[in-house]
Amino acid sequence: RLSSKHRTDTSESNRLVVTQFALASQRMAAIQRLMNDPWDLLRRWEVSTHTDLLYRRILFSPNYCFTNHASASYELTLGKDREAFQKEEISRQEREKEKEIELALRVAVVPYEESVDEEVEEDDDERAGSDGFFGWVEMEGVEATLDRSHCSDEEEEVVDVKDDTEDETAEESDWDEIDAAEMESTTDPFDWARKFLWSDGEHPLQNFENVAIVSVQTFIEGIVLLTSHSIYFHQTGDVIDVMTKEKIDVEGKKPKPNRRWKLNQMTDVHGRRYMMKAQGLELFFSDMQGLFLKFNGVKDRDLFHSKLRSNCKVPLLRSFKSLIPRTVFKKSMLTDLWLKRRISNFQYIMALNLMAGRTFNDICQYPVFPWILNDYQSETLDLNDPSIYRDLSKPVGALNPDRLAMLIERYNDLDGFPEEQKFLFGSHYSSPGVVLHYMLRQEPFTSMHIALQSGRFDCPDRLFFDIAGCWRSCLTSTSDVKELTPEFFTCPEIFTNTNNFPLGETQDNKQISNVKLPPWAKGSPHEFIRIHRLALESDYVSRHLHHWIDLIFGYKQRGPASSAAHNVFHYYSYEGSVDLDKITDDIERKAIEGHIQNFGQTPSQLITKLPHPERSAKEKQPIAPFKSLHAGDLKVHTPAKQFGGPKSSCGAILSLHAIGDSVFVLHSDFTLCSYKLNATRNNALPVQIKADKCRMLENSSPLPRTVDNEEQSSEQGGNLIVNSDSFALTMGGNYRAADYGADSSLLLLSCDAFENVVKVHSIETLQLQRSVSGGHRGRINCIKVSEDGALMVTGGDDATCRVWVVEHDALATAITDGYVSSLGLDDDEITCAHVLFGHVSPITCVAICSKLDVVISGSKDGSICIHNIRSGKFVRSLHVDAVTKEVKDSCARSNGITPQKLVIHMDGSFVAYFSDGPLMVITINGQCICKADVGEKINAMLICHESEALITGELGSVRVRTLYDLSVQCTLNIKKYGPITTLALTSDPNFLCVGSSNGFLSVVFRNTK
Repeated sequence: RLSSKHRTDTSESNRLVVTQFALASQRMAAIQRLMNDPWDLLRRWEVSTHTDLLYRRILFSPNYCFTNHASASYELTLGKDREAFQKEEISRQEREKEKEIELALRVAVVPYEESVDEEVEEDDDERAGSDGFFGWVEMEGVEATLDRSHCSDEEEEVVDVKDDTEDETAEESDWDEIDAAEMESTTDPFDWARKFLWSDGEHPLQNFENVAIVSVQTFIEGIVLLTSHSIYFHQTGDVIDVMTKEKIDVEGKKPKPNRRWKLNQMTDVHGRRYMMKAQGLELFFSDMQGLFLKFNGVKDRDLFHSKLRSNCKVPLLRSFKSLIPRTVFKKSMLTDLWLKRRISNFQYIMALNLMAGRTFNDICQYPVFPWILNDYQSETLDLNDPSIYRDLSKPVGALNPDRLAMLIERYNDLDGFPEEQKFLFGSHYSSPGVVLHYMLRQEPFTSMHIALQSGRFDCPDRLFFDIAGCWRSCLTSTSDVKELTPEFFTCPEIFTNTNNFPLGETQDNKQISNVKLPPWAKGSPHEFIRIHRLALESDYVSRHLHHWIDLIFGYKQRGPASSAAHNVFHYYSYEGSVDLDKITDDIERKAIEGHIQNFGQTPSQLITKLPHPERSAKEKQPIAPFKSLHAGDLKVHTPAKQFGGPKSSCGAILSLHAIGDSVFVLHSDFTLCSYKLNATRNNALPVQIKADKCRMLENSSPLPRTVDNEEQSSEQGGNLIVNSDSFALTMGGNYRAADYGADSSLLLLSCDAFENVVKVHSIETLQLQRSVSGGHRGRINCIKVSEDGALMVTGGDDATCRVWVVEHDALATAITDGYVSSLGLDDDEITCAHVLFGHVSPITCVAICSKLDVVISGSKDGSICIHNIRSGKFVRSLHVDAVTKEVKDSCARSNGITPQKLVIHMDGSFVAYFSDGPLMVITINGQCICKADVGEKINAMLICHESEALITGELGSVRVRTLYDLSVQCTLNIKKYGPITTLALTSDPNFLCVGSSNGFLSVVFRNTK
């Protein structure tokens, strides 16, 4: 009996080992697919679920569940060839499914083999630990570790994939969710939450039942557990489509995933309405993901918020304690910032939307923006001409006096309605139908539009296909008073049918695809967005925007002022008009719910009594220094007294940094010289430069003097091992505005080409404070710091980039992924937060933009990769074909051109300079806007955002180009000072500092004579 029991136990043990090995092999196969994600050539894209720091949705995300919606064609739904199409579609799907199953089984069965020599096998674990797999995406639960883009339903069963319908809303689940089979049976009511690894000292605070996660497309009910460190969600209900109110089929996937959001990543909390009841919260996290939670009533919502504020660790939380929109608006002081022109019109309107309860997560309460222009016919626009603008003092429905008269007559005939329930406009300026009308060309709005139209595209004649026609409809139709969405100022992709959806043809036989743009857009969606955004920020709109704010968010929204302004909408669209809990009749309640969800909701009123203050006319300011230039407009001044020059031993200028009124110059012998720059009223010489200090960096070996004469300078230019891309200056993430410019808080960051480390020097003492590698293997080639000084990126010969946090402990804790944390790469001054993969050859250049939340990197084989900064997610890869000079949406293999320089613009584009001469402006979504061939080698380049200009430093000249077409405005020849090695812009006023190979510092300014 003992022998028999032993054999049974041994057999069971072996079975468990085999099962665990099979599961591990399947997970490894999934990781391999994830690692190969950048080389996927069949990418489709959708509007991202998260925004950038300015609450713009510019960068698109991969769409792993793409469908071409061929069966939703309007003509097919009318019966034309429908049966034949269905048979062909079924046959095609079966063939694809068979191929996917075969591929899935082959990948899952074949083990991963590493072809390495035996003598280095012992370092495999170390290599995996240093390079890792987790840099591709932020790990949001085990479900996020598997790439669903390559999985059929059968394959997902093999690899044990969870439902990913709302995966992008899950902030962080990491690899620390424990499989249920690994846990012992327990009576703990929170055992589902304990599948995650809890932090030290973490303990439950309160659980909330009947809570729902609301997103733009789905509604999921479940249980929320609030602990001292995290929010946990356990799904108990089905995934419901917000348009059809029906269950979304998730067959073959686990129906009840658990999720977690760490509170140390939370940055904002805003109160939200749901079904006209203040029972929602929207939580924002450091990677700009928004989580909309609908609670079971106001009491639960307030209890959750109270405990979150008083008992939880939320170091990055910056929002006000109140959830009342009007109170938040008063405390925000944003109006003062707007009046002083410290923030733009776009930023202010978006902030008002957020404070008034508008959100990207609820299609019924989508942010609303105004129509700005009324001229969609002219060939060109003069933005200084008031006649091209819409009257912002009137709602859209009152812009046409003839239509308004008809609506007033109908209003007076509403005898059966109580006075408070009468309305001028039965439709609304913002509703799900309005949003989907504008956004139908991009997912997920395409699928939502089809769901709203009962499984098909709407009649082609009613679709959005002409901006001028849409404006005419808003002026003439009695049922069309819609405003715009934020994407009309940020997202050119909404005008392009990039997915070739079958939108049909109109009754006059016009095929519908891309939106017809006004003549002044020159057929380019990017040009339309550029001009439209300039119009929004124009002086005319700035001086009249307060009228529109009064209508939408202010005192003209409701009451007598609303009636006087002809701004009266349906009674049910206003906050507090109805309490659904008090309606006992089910039919009546469902009818009112349907009206609230489908016909628009008015934002919360932020100003009740007084008009919004008017933004004063823009004071006369000096002309932007690099805007609308002509030949001879630029002058150069090179001070006679300075530390560098041909007679000095300092050598070439490697790097320039302008902070406040100080300019720091680093020479090739690692001498750091500082100068004081003062503006004067002398038109002939508007700037004075005075030499301040000259000191040597500690622990820095001088570089060999590689440039001895003019001919060598012309040949070598910026091709030194150490150049301007090897240094950065920052104050870190913890600085205060009052301290800006103080030497004591400045840090000089450099990547040492010989020691393969990042060095941190104090500008005050010039002492070496830190020297870290961040996990790079080999030489670190380039380094860049974000505009806010808190983030840094490095690129190395090991084909990886590292994202660092500079002197901001709370941010470092929030965004550092678990894999990097396990390597122990954090430091007092700088902390490595992410390892970014995607390249297969050495990194040649990097660029970072904190507001856009993107890192762009280029490598020797021609690949350009785009990652999110705060999540570390890989987004897409591009390359420029060496033969056709076209931008391709895939990694380069052997036909790419090496990018040498990268700079990012705030509007979502970047400029790339390539090794054989082309200069290109490309959007972060992979569209080439313009390109130009440059005659000389570019050694340095930067963007002047105020002037919308690209400034390049070439062998012997400074060139200023317009950013939108790269045409040369002005060229300044300064060859006598040697090849240009680096450029820097001062802040206020804008002067251009130029460093040259002979060690001279020069200042370029605009000739105002």
